[in-house]
Amino acid sequence: MPALLDALAPVPQVLAAERTAGAEALALVSRAEDALAAVLRAREAGQWAIGLGIGAVERPLPDTVRAISGPAVLAAERAVRAARTTSSVAVSVRAADGRQDATAADAEAVLRLIGWMIRTRNRGQWEAVRALREDPGATQAQLAERLGVTQQTVSRAVKTSGWREESAAHPLAERLLSMIDLTSAR
Repeated sequence: MPALLDALAPVPQVLAAERTAGAEALALVSRAEDALAAVLRAREAGQWAIGLGIGAVERPLPDTVRAISGPAVLAAERAVRAARTTSSVAVSVRAADGRQDATAADAEAVLRLIGWMIRTRNRGQWEAVRALREDPGATQAQLAERLGVTQQTVSRAVKTSGWREESAAHPLAERLLSMIDLTSAR
């Protein structure tokens, strides 16, 4: 659990992620790109069942994320239960507004594909991808120098990691998550 909370810490959050019950954590973010970042970091941190609930939370917000309530929390609980019973990529998306179920299913499908790509990476691929995320404008030569490997090693690791394909899917995932949130009943 500490590794998961550490992985989520850099993600912009309305209320900081906290352990809730057992091996569960809850985070509250307000933007689709932050939700995507949280899902990616949780997948990278281990084989967690990730449930993403989208909708409103009761206002005013409490001091701790464990005390939040509202339709988004109920959707997140349903999503976690669904994620626990899914295939090898345990990611589930649920919308608080039932009219958004189809879009939530589309977002879930994209996130599962991304999660599968993340799960299949080896150590060298991880190092190259993390270096790319930290400095997306760096050249492969710069990344190779930073990692202490050859440029060819970085090139091969990036190519075989599916990073370009994964990162190309990020805007789609963000758009789908935004669509659910923007068109949900408040």
